[in-house]
Amino acid sequence: MVFYFSATGNSQYAADRIAGELKDRTISIGAALRDRRFEYDISGDEYLVFVVPTFAWTLPGAVGEFIESMVLKGYGNQKVYGVFTCGESSGGECAALAAMLQGKSIGFNGSFDLVMPDNFIIWSSLPPKQTLDKILSAADSRLEEIIEAIKSKSQGKIDTNQPRDLFMPIAEISTSKGTSKLYYTEACTSCGLCQKLCPMSCITGDNEGHPVWEGRCTMCLACLHNCPSRAIEHGQDTKGKERYINPKVTLRLENKY
Repeated sequence: MVFYFSATGNSQYAADRIAGELKDRTISIGAALRDRRFEYDISGDEYLVFVVPTFAWTLPGAVGEFIESMVLKGYGNQKVYGVFTCGESSGGECAALAAMLQGKSIGFNGSFDLVMPDNFIIWSSLPPKQTLDKILSAADSRLEEIIEAIKSKSQGKIDTNQPRDLFMPIAEISTSKGTSKLYYTEACTSCGLCQKLCPMSCITGDNEGHPVWEGRCTMCLACLHNCPSRAIEHGQDTKGKERYINPKVTLRLENKY
C-alpha cells in the first residue's frame, strides 16, 4: 500500500508512479483525514510506502496525526519505505518517520529524497518555468531510481539521530478572531474547492459561500495553490507570487477504499 500526502500534486505524482510499478494501491492521507478513516488491511501487500512532502525539515503535521491514529491489519513482512518530496533535502524527516513507525511497532527499511519544486511560497518564490521544467525532468529520472530500489527491496537511507520534531506543529487559526493570515479576495467565486481539498477540514463557507478558516491548519497551502481564481492569499507573503500545481496530475478528492 502507498500512503501519500499532497497539496499541489508532487507527492501524488510520485505515489502514482510508485504504485503503478508495484501494482499496488494508493491512499490519500488528506482524504483519509477528511473521512476519519485510519484502519487498513495490508495483509496482501508486499510493500508499505509513505510518499510525503517535507515541511520545515520534518513530516507535515497532518501526516503525523494520521500515523498516530493509523491501525494496520496484517502487518508482517512488508518492506517499509519513505519517499520524501523536498526542495533541497528532507532534513530530519527520515528520523521522524522511523520514530513514528517504531512507536506503532512497524519496521523501517529506509527513505529516499526526491527533489521537486519547492512551493511553500510564504518563504520564497517559484523559479522560472524553464527551471521548474528542469527540476521535474530530473525528478522523473530520480524517481525511476527510487522505484528500482524499492522493487529490489534495497536499503534506503537510515537516520539514527534523534529527530528534533516528529512533525511540524499544527496551527490554530481563526478568521473570526483575526488570527488567520489566510483570506480570500474579491476574486473569489465561492466555488468551494478549497473546502473540499482541506485535509484538516478547517475551511467552511460563510453565507455567500466564501471560505472561512476556523480550526487546526497544517499549512499545506492546498487552498491557496489550487484556487482557480487565485483568490486566496496569506497575509502579504504571497501577493504577486506565482502559484504551483504539478502539471501531470489532478488532485484526487476521494479515496477508493
